[in-house]
Amino acid sequence: MSKQKKGVVRSIFKYFFLFIILISLLGGIVLMAGYLALANGFPDVKTQNIDSLLQETSFIYDDEGNISEKVQSNVYRTIVPIEDIPMQLQRAFISIEDERFYEHFGIDIKRLFGALWHDIKVGALAQGGSTITMQLSKNLLTTSDPNFTRKLTDIVYAIEMEKRLSKTQILYAYLNTVFLGSNVHGVQAAAKSYFNKEVSELNLAESAMIAGITQYPSKYIPYKLKEITYGEDVSNLQLKLYPPNNSYTPTENDLQVYSVLRNSGKIDQYEYMLLKNGSLVVTKAELNPDSVNRQKVVLKKMLELGAINNEQYQEALNTPIIISFPPRNNSGISSYFNDRVKNEAVKILIELGNSEEKANNLLKFGGLKIYSTLNTKIQRILENEFADSSNFPNSFVDDNGVIQPQSAMVVIDQKTGYVKALIGGRGQAGNYIYDRTDSPRQPGSAIKPLAVYLLALKDGMRPTTIIDDSPRKDDSMPGGYWPSNIYNVYYGNATMKKLLEVSSNVAAVKTLETLGSTRIKAVNRSLDYLEQMGFNHLVRSSQNAVSNDENLSLALGGITNGVTPLEMASAYSGIANLGKQVKPSFITKIVDANDKLIYEFNPNVFEMIDEENAYRMTDMLEGVVKNGSAKSAILNNMPSAGKTGTTDSRKDVYFVGYTPYYTASVWIGADTPTPLDYSSSVPATIWKKVMNSIDKELNLQNVSFQVPSTMNVEKEKEEEQKVIDMRRTDPDQEQLLDGLLFNENGENSQQNNSQETQNTNNTQNNNDNTTQQQTQQQNVQQQPVQQNTTQQQDTAPPPEATYEDTNNNNNNTGSDDSASIF
Repeated sequence: MSKQKKGVVRSIFKYFFLFIILISLLGGIVLMAGYLALANGFPDVKTQNIDSLLQETSFIYDDEGNISEKVQSNVYRTIVPIEDIPMQLQRAFISIEDERFYEHFGIDIKRLFGALWHDIKVGALAQGGSTITMQLSKNLLTTSDPNFTRKLTDIVYAIEMEKRLSKTQILYAYLNTVFLGSNVHGVQAAAKSYFNKEVSELNLAESAMIAGITQYPSKYIPYKLKEITYGEDVSNLQLKLYPPNNSYTPTENDLQVYSVLRNSGKIDQYEYMLLKNGSLVVTKAELNPDSVNRQKVVLKKMLELGAINNEQYQEALNTPIIISFPPRNNSGISSYFNDRVKNEAVKILIELGNSEEKANNLLKFGGLKIYSTLNTKIQRILENEFADSSNFPNSFVDDNGVIQPQSAMVVIDQKTGYVKALIGGRGQAGNYIYDRTDSPRQPGSAIKPLAVYLLALKDGMRPTTIIDDSPRKDDSMPGGYWPSNIYNVYYGNATMKKLLEVSSNVAAVKTLETLGSTRIKAVNRSLDYLEQMGFNHLVRSSQNAVSNDENLSLALGGITNGVTPLEMASAYSGIANLGKQVKPSFITKIVDANDKLIYEFNPNVFEMIDEENAYRMTDMLEGVVKNGSAKSAILNNMPSAGKTGTTDSRKDVYFVGYTPYYTASVWIGADTPTPLDYSSSVPATIWKKVMNSIDKELNLQNVSFQVPSTMNVEKEKEEEQKVIDMRRTDPDQEQLLDGLLFNENGENSQQNNSQETQNTNNTQNNNDNTTQQQTQQQNVQQQPVQQNTTQQQDTAPPPEATYEDTNNNNNNTGSDDSASIF
């Protein structure tokens, strides 16, 4: 090679070397700058406050800023001193996670560069390399997000921690925070959750199995869940009961298994009920083969490093592992309202981009300040009334010690959508808090304003519109007529307002039929409307071709899965708020441990109906309280509006109503649907007591319901009075005004006229503008639809019947809801 060529080569290498040096210097400067920036932002971790970092508590506040609850975290993490953690467990973690723990300064250079080289080759953080100190940084100070920024931060934080904490303190903090699967954090919680032992009682085999979880928690937890087969021996099974992710209908095998488990004492009566109705599912826990294989890897590593000798190694391999869960009744219990707040907080944190694991950690250990919508005064009023046994006559205790019938109530501020108080049951509900405000049950006639009459108002009907309340012929039903009004009382041609007051079943079904060009279109329009209001348990034919809600029974509350008290209160709050339904909220804002606002409630408003028609509905529902089936809800010093609901055989009784300030729903029924000796005046009376107490406790002024600025109420009242006067002065209508009693064949037993003749006379004599609406109902297309024959029982007794004054009898249990008759 010539001297000239050699000189060129030397120059190339020279400049390349200088380039490398320059890049290294620049890289070093960048790394140093990054390190200093991260180090300057390093949290205040030192010997004096390490415990507070481990146990930083979240708080729930009420609507006045008072602490409502200190969020308990001992279910998932129990802090134990390092002295209580067996040395063999400490060595197991060090051997498998960080074998040079006592030698490095926070990072293991050899392991880290090996892991980084692997990650560079695959283009992702696929390899480990984190020391115990770096993992502690992730557990306490950063996140589990797999990215290089978080990894770099953990490196810096690990170095800083090693400067401020001893190795023993680092190991203590790590072993109390390490995630060990199934929402378990820390070795004490793992010992309890998987072996029902104190951590100090663990043997070497169990210690190695727990240490092996960390690499892949979902794969290496000590047990796997499997289905229980009918016929297998259940005496030694370890059971796992938990709510299903989606709605669940038990299979025949499930029901047989549940019966065996109950008879053998493996579950109690209350758990049996929850399993049967699909609120819980049960599986058996068996030793996880993957966990056993991982345990062997840990033991082998301990032997290689001299942490155990061969004799200990062999003994541990031969030690049987027995999965054992702690008693289910050890779980903590808090109020229904705050339980809901915590559940909602986790959902919000997940929506903010946190994993489910991270969200639960933040709730329990993140030092959050959760500001709820709870009004403590209103909540106490609810709790006091629900503790008063005189409000629930003829109560009894079931086999599991749970008082029946059960009940639930929700109170909402209709202007804001804030849930101000909630109670999901009476007494302590067994081993689980069974929140009945979120448990769907049949609403009875309380659904009529929502499913039928709001849409009728939107279509142009008015409270004075005349509806034919005579038996409705239906050849597909036994007897040829469906539905029937209770006591077979019918009112002939009457106003929509009057027929809602007496809760006519026939009028509700006939009106529903007018809401579409065919019956099925009318029903689906109503279902769409209810879903927009937030009813989440409705069933379409596309979901279940046999049992669904696409039938006329929707008008009567004959809903497959039912509705919840929270859904009912929320829907009625939209009427109370002049047609604007603000979807319910339990949380106004969440502030993190650094006092940074991370969430603030943004109202979700559904314009369910225009203001004028919303007020018309309020006027109709005021009539239900003043003149109809809900006289028990008349308040002392405040207007009220609402609707009762009673299902077939009185298995469920409802009242949903509102004042100018608050909307509330009350449901009563047995956990296992059972006929009750109750009418809907019982929940209406509880509603009245609560609302009267709220008015007094909060010193609320007696005001009328808000009238839309565009509405001339006086003119509408004059028009309503004209209709009433016209019908009173018309000799042919006078008999109708007092109500007609038809027999089962649709014949007028008072006048002995055929139904057809009476209907003809009614049509001929009704010359006002509402006749067109009546004709629309009579001529609706007769498209067959499936019907649920459940009858609702909120209408008046026959004119000659004796019935109680529901306004004065607060504990009516002996008859169906009563209503005055014109």
